[in-house]
Amino acid sequence: MPSNKETLFQNHIAQFLETQHQYVVLTHDDLKDKEYHIINNHVLAFIKATQADKYNNLHENYGTDTDGEIIKAIKEELTKTPLWMLIRNGVNVRGVELQLYKPKPRSNTSNLQESHYQNNTLACKTEYRYNPLTDERVDLVIWLNGLPIIVAELKHEDEGQNVDDAVYESFLTRDLSNHLYKMPFMFLALSNTQAKVATNPSSEKNFLWFNAELVNKAETHGEYPVEYVYRNAFSKESIVKYLEHYLVFVPAKENINEQGILEHRSSFTIFPRYHQFRASKNLAKDVKEHIENTRGLGKKYLINHSAGAGKTLTISWMADLLDSLYTSDNKKVFDNIIILTDRKSLDKNIKDDLEKFTHLNRKLNLTEKSKDLADFLMKDRDIIVSTIHKFAHIQEKLQNDQILKKRKVAFLIDEAHRSQDGKLALTMRQYFNEDTDVEEEDTEWLEKLNISNQVFVAFTATTTPKTVSYFGEPFDVYSEEEAIAEGYILDVAQNIISYETLYNLRLKEAIPDKDFPVGTVSKALKTLAFNDDSLIQYKSEVIVKIFEEKVASTIAGKGKAMVVASSRPAGLKFFTTLKTILEEKNLPYKVLFAFSDFNDSETNKSIEETTINELDTKHGGKLIEDVFDLPEYRILVVANKFQTGFDQPLLSAMFLDKAVKGVNAIQTISRLNRRHNDKEQEDILVVDFTNNSQEIFESFNKHRKGSPFKEREPDKSILEELYREIEKIEVFNDEEIQFYIEAYLKAEDQAKQRNSEADAILSNLNQDYRQKFKERLSSLEEQKQYVALLRRYTKLYYFIAKFFTLEQHLNNFIVFTEIMADILLSKGKTSEMKLFLKKVELSKGAVKYHGVKTNLTLVKEPKKTGLKLGGSGQEPARTTIEMALVEIESKYQITKDDAIIIKEICEEVSNNYEIKERVVANKENDIYLNNNAKPRIKQEVKQGYIVRDMVEKLEDPIYSQRGGIISLMSNAIIKQILTATG
Repeated sequence: MPSNKETLFQNHIAQFLETQHQYVVLTHDDLKDKEYHIINNHVLAFIKATQADKYNNLHENYGTDTDGEIIKAIKEELTKTPLWMLIRNGVNVRGVELQLYKPKPRSNTSNLQESHYQNNTLACKTEYRYNPLTDERVDLVIWLNGLPIIVAELKHEDEGQNVDDAVYESFLTRDLSNHLYKMPFMFLALSNTQAKVATNPSSEKNFLWFNAELVNKAETHGEYPVEYVYRNAFSKESIVKYLEHYLVFVPAKENINEQGILEHRSSFTIFPRYHQFRASKNLAKDVKEHIENTRGLGKKYLINHSAGAGKTLTISWMADLLDSLYTSDNKKVFDNIIILTDRKSLDKNIKDDLEKFTHLNRKLNLTEKSKDLADFLMKDRDIIVSTIHKFAHIQEKLQNDQILKKRKVAFLIDEAHRSQDGKLALTMRQYFNEDTDVEEEDTEWLEKLNISNQVFVAFTATTTPKTVSYFGEPFDVYSEEEAIAEGYILDVAQNIISYETLYNLRLKEAIPDKDFPVGTVSKALKTLAFNDDSLIQYKSEVIVKIFEEKVASTIAGKGKAMVVASSRPAGLKFFTTLKTILEEKNLPYKVLFAFSDFNDSETNKSIEETTINELDTKHGGKLIEDVFDLPEYRILVVANKFQTGFDQPLLSAMFLDKAVKGVNAIQTISRLNRRHNDKEQEDILVVDFTNNSQEIFESFNKHRKGSPFKEREPDKSILEELYREIEKIEVFNDEEIQFYIEAYLKAEDQAKQRNSEADAILSNLNQDYRQKFKERLSSLEEQKQYVALLRRYTKLYYFIAKFFTLEQHLNNFIVFTEIMADILLSKGKTSEMKLFLKKVELSKGAVKYHGVKTNLTLVKEPKKTGLKLGGSGQEPARTTIEMALVEIESKYQITKDDAIIIKEICEEVSNNYEIKERVVANKENDIYLNNNAKPRIKQEVKQGYIVRDMVEKLEDPIYSQRGGIISLMSNAIIKQILTATG
């Protein structure tokens, strides 16, 4: 009877391997080689059974020395090659190439291949005494064809030991110079409930979690919670797949950094985490079963894996497996595997990861430009890596090529919710549909989505209702909760330091009384306020103060921060202000500004990322993310750029001057979650200037356990019901609608031929229809409701058309609704609103501290989604700019104590005649400006606070210290005077 539960657990696994996987159970007599632990007779038996001709050739030359020559060649090769690579590639024995294992045949080309695969012999030994000089034993060792590949140490939690004890006691304390700790590719620390795996057992950090779930559970009655290890991970099929597909060798690397120091990274082997293995293996299996059952493709999958899940490697493994699939009648399942991303940075990540798959070198094709993608498709290359946007540049070629439409393609799509929204993705899919006839540009959006020749696999960390509606519920889930619990990422949504930005605005002069959508006006006014110099100056001081106190010392003094600005103009002001503060305080930190180039709205001057950051002049044309890697660059201001897809493990703090919510909140703040050896949970800091912490917490909590949405079958009847609802209002009859559609299509067709007659007729027709609309619906409210219904029809149509073939009257009606929704009501134009906004300015602002907010982590149950789209037919509420200003002032009642009056005092001092005169007279004299003018201006600024009875501001370090607000105000006043006088 077993002495304890650990022995019971150990014996259970050994018995399972013997009875279920047909392992050979070894005895002490089978294990004579205590140096290399090779079972000679198993190695030789495999070679003789699978490569008899090669063995016989060697035997003819070497006779009785043949067996010794084979074992000797293996041992010699092990001095320079990892055992698993030797098994994968084979060994050269006196000029004869011998295979040391046989992969599972991809197709049924011959019974011999299957027989060779079955000749792979798996063997195991429990309590293996591997060192003849000591009593040290290993709980379980597994051999493939006589070569040791897996070492496992077992613990039972009821005996008071867990998986970490297996790591410490059974690996870290052993003599790792023994070949048993060098040759295998898997070192497994296994308790009865959890697992960790390493490919190199020399460090605790090498052991990564290998759990199937957050809480492992048995699949079968009577088995342990870690049944998935001994049932799935130890099966012959899985072990052979590790060798053929999964094990990845990353060679040693040396480079000289910018400081001239030689950096060395040792070579290492990558082994998949369990969810990576599970998702890729099960998906390939499901695709094969689907094609065998249906004789077709046409399936969509959603992989919901958290940040930190190693998504690029999962995509790479999946691409390899799908490319290897054959049907039972020996036909390749896919002609092309196309990996699509909408981020250049991930394009690079996938490129870097795929290039580690050396066995794919001849199959792999990485696009650099649109022409590459077209060439690779025409040449029928196996695996193609591209960005989704490159499809836009070759649409005509793909659309007109009938061969491409017959291709069997697997699309592996990164970030489903971004890549699949919008018409571009729908168009891209059409080009690969044999049954879709797109003869006219006008009808390309009206086609049914046919994916009978394709499989779509979409990856996302954060599902959306639209994603789940299109792809279905996730095929595989690795949740953020699991990633945090297993230590792959940090929890960035625990606490947020919360501030609120208060602002009142005023008109500098009268503007026309025109209305615009409330949301548009509100967002524009908020952007204007968040672009105010005085608010940005104050926030910049807060950022530097917090950075010095709480961020600079994190990650062993290497911690970096990201400032998320509300717009590119605001980001530029943050950049220049932070740079000035850091320089005036003589701090050893530098700041960068990441953005897409834009034109200054006042000067129309081009603002370029390369120029602003001196990337060409100081950094030899490096990318800004590479410059941010340098130790002196500690703060990165961003405006939209790098809120997604940016991987910088040294980021530990984020300052949000832009309200983020939903998926965008998760993606933005998750820039902080990357692990680093010196990075602790306590290093994470989020500061929010928008008082938005609760919405951020809710966004994270919603997705923490996986997808919060359940699939609901789309219902095309709701589109028909909406059509009938619009028809009942009887604004336009069927004849008028059909007449307009024909006129519109004719005008579009003639426009391509540069004929304006039909377009001129359409312009007059638009006038007639506007007039009829106003006559038949006299009330403005009725008019707005009708237009809202047209907009809802348009939105709903493009969703439903993805799933169903629609009746012709619904297809026709979309042309009418899409055009009429925009022409029936005359509205204030966006360009008009922009002109009005130039006459608005900040009258009063404040940045109010609300303290530290804590996430209570209330996770809601998933809800059904996919049916309701668009809500009621109500037109969005509208308002004038003047009315919006009044509402803002009522919402943000700013007290005298809270008010930031930087702008007011700056203007007052700038208009002081004596100061202005002296600054202008000495504008070329930097010594006078710095030593005389600036101190005098500082005094005037301070006096401005004193006369307003706000002396407490001058006692605040943010205002008074070197590089503080008073100093910034003095600089701004001198600049303002010099700019105003030319």
